[in-house]
Amino acid sequence: MKTTIHRWSLRLGLLLILAGLACFAARMFNPAYLDASGMLHEPFYLVILGYAGLFSGAVSLLISFGTRHHA
Repeated sequence: MKTTIHRWSLRLGLLLILAGLACFAARMFNPAYLDASGMLHEPFYLVILGYAGLFSGAVSLLISFGTRHHA
């Protein structure tokens, strides 16, 4: 049971961290701009999602390392 939790939390943690980094990369390639009416368009949600991905991925990795099987 512990090895199954370890394996899934490790995979989930790595996936969430990669998703968080992808959000930061997407934010870098989508700059903020002003349209013709002067309204600012900025993909700030990518920053929030990036930090959420990094934080939840780190928590999942901590769970994974806490449940690993010691030989």
